[in-house]
Amino acid sequence: MGIVDVSGISEDVTNIVDFMDAVLERLEDVFESYNVPLPARRYWTVGQPAIDCEQLVVTLIQVYLGPPGDQASSPQRCNMPRTAVMSVMIAREIPVVGQNGRPPTAEKINEAAKISAIDAYTFMQSINVFDVWEPGGYGVGVIATADIQEPQGGFQVVNMQLTMAIP
Repeated sequence: MGIVDVSGISEDVTNIVDFMDAVLERLEDVFESYNVPLPARRYWTVGQPAIDCEQLVVTLIQVYLGPPGDQASSPQRCNMPRTAVMSVMIAREIPVVGQNGRPPTAEKINEAAKISAIDAYTFMQSINVFDVWEPGGYGVGVIATADIQEPQGGFQVVNMQLTMAIP
């Protein structure tokens, strides 16, 4: 069984693909505007991505009817915006205990922590471009939080939960 060819599917439903492409592209542009280097591996997906290398991943978690923050708390008309809930993750390599059993130096730990803190704050700076899809106009707002997860497998993950309307 191969991957399904989506090229003939109506644009009415494939606009979610364009939306996810645009989210990833805007993130890349924001990080570039601040001269924050990104891992070479960058993609979007659905479901939980594997943390097996340095990477930037946008994950589609949920799509619902209504504006951001109104997750089925009340009935919605079918002409209301559709909203996407996404996880944006940057995984970066961090210093770990060496083969000789020695822990990394405090300086190395601090050095790795700096880029994680910068990643988290750059995520929060990026929200400025996610509520503006049309020139000169704003959308219906966004919800964003950034958190830094426990290290795993020699990688530190900085994650942003992003909820925004699909244009």
